[in-house]
Amino acid sequence: MEVSDQVSPGAFGRLLRYWRQVRRLSQEDVALEIESSIKHISFLENGRSLPSRDIALKLAQFFRLNSWETNYLLAAAGMAPVQSVKPNSIEAEFMENSLAAVMRGNDPFPSLIINRFGDAHMVNKGWLEVIGNRVPSLSDVPHFNLLDMIISEDGLRPYMDDWEESVCTLLVFLQQEVLLYQDRSSIETLQRYLKDNRVPSDWKVRGANRLTTAGLYTRISIPGTEPNLYMQVFNTVGLSRFMPEPALMIYSIYPMDWSVGEEWRERMQGKDYSHPLLKY
Repeated sequence: MEVSDQVSPGAFGRLLRYWRQVRRLSQEDVALEIESSIKHISFLENGRSLPSRDIALKLAQFFRLNSWETNYLLAAAGMAPVQSVKPNSIEAEFMENSLAAVMRGNDPFPSLIINRFGDAHMVNKGWLEVIGNRVPSLSDVPHFNLLDMIISEDGLRPYMDDWEESVCTLLVFLQQEVLLYQDRSSIETLQRYLKDNRVPSDWKVRGANRLTTAGLYTRISIPGTEPNLYMQVFNTVGLSRFMPEPALMIYSIYPMDWSVGEEWRERMQGKDYSHPLLKY
């Protein structure tokens, strides 16, 4: 059976009518609450109009929707989601524990939980064994950024044989984030990287089409291991259109030669690891 992930036309109107009927409200009730007209509510329900973000959020509040239900409504209108998990909440604790379990399951392959700006939120033991213990500048750092790590001379840059291509690809990824969200943090981050004179001037052309749905191929000479071809993989946490802010991704490094991973696993046997971002 073919399953579509695309929001079908008229989705917002169908959700609006559904919640209005669940709450036993008339179109007039809704119109009065959001200071609109019955005609406008009718147009929204039959798909002839789409709401502004302000109207969509007012409707969600009026219908007493939780963050997950609100994100359905926003997605139906083609809008970005609201924060789904509040900091220091029970839900946040469960999310952290579930992500720690995922990171544990990724061992021995080096993995990070990062936000869409590349800030690291969590590491796994594979990361500490393969990257942290062999790149001293990253071993005990409580806060670091993936792009900073790749661009920096005391990070991974000296060990990446195709460093320029990798940086160009990641900058193209960040540029698209800027064009999509237009938030200050991503704009400032991109501008900061582009001031680095080591970044090729033709990065837009060289970075295009290199990041596949599987990830990014790169050749890395990790200290203590033979030079090898690796796949850098980015996986989103949660359904893409309902991702909370900050949107989180799992960044992992996989060797194309699977026997390398078995060597990493053997090296990790019986070792204890400690790091501020290691959560298991």
